[in-house]
Amino acid sequence: MTDTGGSRYFTNEARPSRRAGVRDEFIASLTRINAFNPPVQTCSTGWGFHGLFKGPTSVAYLFLRLARSHPDVVFKGQSFSDWAQAYLDLGPTGKHGEIDPNHCGIANEVLAQLALRAAIEQDASLVQRLCSYAKVINTTDEQGSDEWLYGRSGYLYFLRLVRSALDPQEQFSANKLVEETIQKTVDRILASPRPWRWHGTAYLGAAHGSIGIVCQVVLSAPSRAGLLEETVAQLLDLQFPSGNFPSSLPPGSDELVQFCHGGPGFVLALTSIRPYFPALQARIDQAVEAARRDIWRRGLLTKVPCLCHGIAGNALALADEAEFEHFLACMTTDVLESQDWMADAGRSDKFVGLYGGEAGRAWVWSVADKKMEKTCLGFNDL
Repeated sequence: MTDTGGSRYFTNEARPSRRAGVRDEFIASLTRINAFNPPVQTCSTGWGFHGLFKGPTSVAYLFLRLARSHPDVVFKGQSFSDWAQAYLDLGPTGKHGEIDPNHCGIANEVLAQLALRAAIEQDASLVQRLCSYAKVINTTDEQGSDEWLYGRSGYLYFLRLVRSALDPQEQFSANKLVEETIQKTVDRILASPRPWRWHGTAYLGAAHGSIGIVCQVVLSAPSRAGLLEETVAQLLDLQFPSGNFPSSLPPGSDELVQFCHGGPGFVLALTSIRPYFPALQARIDQAVEAARRDIWRRGLLTKVPCLCHGIAGNALALADEAEFEHFLACMTTDVLESQDWMADAGRSDKFVGLYGGEAGRAWVWSVADKKMEKTCLGFNDL
């Protein structure tokens, strides 16, 4: 990698390169999480509580999903399920944070705790509590937020998480309640004026914008895809000649090539919703191909490798295995140390969070290890 001198990305001059020791890097990533932020209440660095975005609950979710994808792996003498429970138990006691139409997305700690515990314990009462917040979240008294990180489409992800975990035979009433809540939340999102806005700005990307909202709605309620076809077509029209997508309206600079604002998030969303838009599939394929060329050219970001705005999230948007492996070669342990990307290790939970830190890197290494579908945990994996 060549530093472009103050640029957002390294010049990618190399041919696609293969990297060795995927399982070793996967375990090394988990080891850093456990070493720098162990699951103990007395952790000297302290924890912040931000749902699935960062904090102990986000780490718990990583381990919960690894328990399903890597049932053969034992980490430090314990199962991944045990580690998930240990980090989940670090969550705050009592109510922590607001739940309202502006605070109900995947960064909401209360909803994240409820969803994960409902999924793990198969407890219908927890499912009922999670769904009971729909009355507050879907109120028509105020506009609120519909985006993924803080808004209603993030609430849809929590509902989908629970739906994926419930036994359809033994939890019929709970499944029915979840499905009804999904439909009501989708109705509320579709009733909002478009373009959807967050803090007054019409964002377009995966974290705060239209493509993230469309993705959550369609994956939660595929039968509603037809109501969003025009919206998807309009988003495709906005693609830059470079292959990237603007972060907001009106389209401005073509600089942010990252999951939260730009082409990588669009690629992940578009590939997930493609089956539900048959009339747009040719256009989606062309847009994704162009975006991937741009990610290969400008996607080796100089920020710390993470899912939200770094190499880790960008790697998941690449279909070519050699290109995917080349991006992963740029976030190995040796590279983390040589680029000073370990500077925050042990200072706070920022280093280990799912979307800003090590837990996200561990997810990408786990995808490579098992050759799983390249999805972003907490966004389009369910």
